Amino acid sequence: MLLRCLIVVLVLLSALAERAFSQSTGWGNLKGTIQVSGKTPTPQKEVIDKDQPTCLSDREAPLDDNLVVGRNGGLRDAFVMMYLRKRDPEPAVHPDYEKAMQQPVVLDNKLCRFEPHALFVRSGQTLRLKNSDDVGHNCHITLFNNEANVNIPIGEYVDVKLEQPEKVPGNVVCDIHKWMDAVLLVRDEPYVVITDSDGRFEMSNIPAGTWKFQFWHRRVGYMKQLQVPGMKTGRRGEIEITIKDGETLDLGQLMIDGSAFKTK
Repeated sequence: MLLRCLIVVLVLLSALAERAFSQSTGWGNLKGTIQVSGKTPTPQKEVIDKDQPTCLSDREAPLDDNLVVGRNGGLRDAFVMMYLRKRDPEPAVHPDYEKAMQQPVVLDNKLCRFEPHALFVRSGQTLRLKNSDDVGHNCHITLFNNEANVNIPIGEYVDVKLEQPEKVPGNVVCDIHKWMDAVLLVRDEPYVVITDSDGRFEMSNIPAGTWKFQFWHRRVGYMKQLQVPGMKTGRRGEIEITIKDGETLDLGQLMIDGSAFKTK
């Protein structure tokens, strides 16, 4: 009986130690740029077979936006996300993120496209599904642990909350306009950013310490082919880095060959 009690105490002390370790006394930042070298698959025009007066921009069918590479080679819509395994300590959360948690994340339907194409929402945070068009839309969210399917009237919005975290992003589609799709990630912790149109990303207020971060893109999945200067990328697209209090770690230019992207 005494031995059993001792084991329980040791387990509790170990858990407390891990939690104490995770509570950072400082905060740092992370940034970089993801660029594509070489050729990528040519994006195809979408087939706009419904509500053409609204959905055809300047009478031209829009290009598929699941792979967008800027003029300077920057990769848009790549996810950079903290990689936590089940036994890893939970990261401390900066107060600024808790304030942001109170604001909705907006996914708009505009000219029969989802804007933005890629987005992140925390578990339990309000996701506002908006319709700025003059035609009705539907948002059908199909993630591994979360699903929602709502109709959005003209000029209105519907709020939903997704409660379960996901390992990787999943799909959002419009069942009315089949070409419309977006990519959505749900996580408990706030340490996720998405590259902009120039391939740039910046994550603020990360707890000081050594962490792993993953890189993911819809057309590649885990970006294990990504070349990070001075580092080795793992098979799940992860790298291990140390965040220092008050400093910004600049990873520089992270390169991926265009041949890595799958043809849709």
